[in-house]
Amino acid sequence: MRPSLDDLRAVAARAVSLTPADEAEALVVGVSSVLTRFANNRIHQNVAEADTVVAVRALVGTRTGVSMTNRLDAASLERCARSAAEAASHAPEDPDFPGLPGPQEVADVERSIAATRAFDEDRRAEAARSIIGESQKRGLTAAGTVAMRDAGVAVANSHGVDVAANTAELYATILSGGPDGATGWASAVVPDAAIFDPAALGASAADTAARSARRRALDPGVYTVVLAPEAVAELLAFLGYLGFGAKAYAEGSSFLADAVGTKLVSECISVYDDALEAGMVGLPFDYEGQPKRRVPLLRRGLGCDPVTDSYYAHLLALSNTGHALPAPNAHGPLPLNLVMAAGTSSVRQMIASVEHGVYVSRFHYVNVEDPMRAILTGMTRDGTFMIESGRLGAPLRNLRFTQDILEAMRHAVAVGAERHLVASEEGGATLAPALLLERWSFTGQTGE
Repeated sequence: MRPSLDDLRAVAARAVSLTPADEAEALVVGVSSVLTRFANNRIHQNVAEADTVVAVRALVGTRTGVSMTNRLDAASLERCARSAAEAASHAPEDPDFPGLPGPQEVADVERSIAATRAFDEDRRAEAARSIIGESQKRGLTAAGTVAMRDAGVAVANSHGVDVAANTAELYATILSGGPDGATGWASAVVPDAAIFDPAALGASAADTAARSARRRALDPGVYTVVLAPEAVAELLAFLGYLGFGAKAYAEGSSFLADAVGTKLVSECISVYDDALEAGMVGLPFDYEGQPKRRVPLLRRGLGCDPVTDSYYAHLLALSNTGHALPAPNAHGPLPLNLVMAAGTSSVRQMIASVEHGVYVSRFHYVNVEDPMRAILTGMTRDGTFMIESGRLGAPLRNLRFTQDILEAMRHAVAVGAERHLVASEEGGATLAPALLLERWSFTGQTGE
């Protein structure tokens, strides 16, 4: 069990009051996480963990220091607060630092649903059994996880910020495997466990794996592709990391630098960041206690301003969009709740419009080749198929790619009407549709 929201808020206020500095901020995160892992069609691990961490940020003039502890007794909090102030006294001055932000009204959204918090080991075991059963029906082997994370977050500072919220999410993944290295993947992240359908998730992965048997090679080249939502979410996450944040923009290393208001991708693509989107997971405020709101990033193909926190809003003379990450933070503000606006096409319609192309379920082992141009390299995984004469055809061995992502999106001709929420490694999630792109460069086979 983690502390209640009232307890977390009290700890944050106490930590601020104990900090001997010109300004102080306390971030308190209490997390209870549970996980059931299965492989070879059976459950083999159950894990439960609970922890509460306090991070104190102290300001002495424009010098900043941070200290953390997971001990909540009065003496430990005081040591943490004094340690932050001591670190600040030795830190270099930052003349651009505007000081900590003041309080703002935060949206009241429910992100901690009882059905999700109650997803205990029995419910996780039953969900795992349903997922595994879909692979067993098809003579396949399943591996994956069912997990629940219940968190409470409180932020306070010496200017009167005092916000707190609960959030709970259910996560599940499934990798179904068969002979000849055929695999299929599916994942889910939902704020409400009542809408979670483990059998449907298991069937999606198992159907893909069953269809992937006897894969064939494909020559390198430029192909029309239909990207499933999992693949699109991977690309959006990289765009968020490389270019949609204010630090990269301020340093001139973002593809948005000198490109705000210019056409970057097809006009059929709009992307925004919105933690308040229906069905999204996460907090309604950032880690400085500032309210989150919808921020356009690509509006009908045109580049928009990046997301900011209090520091970069001041530096760039932009409004604070509420995207601060916990201090100390080397990355600057980043979007954690990316959304691509839905289109009007179904995946079936996209495939039907392609004479000769490739369907990609998801990407794997993606890395950056050129951050300024958003050139990524990686490979397909867990369900890659030929598209021939408007039909999903032969399964393919996994393909390597090297691709300018913005260039590929300039050749987008259709956006899916249905979207899928995909968890991101950095926290938060991405809501993505399928995409039909007329040009995608595959450079070779992976050997798998």
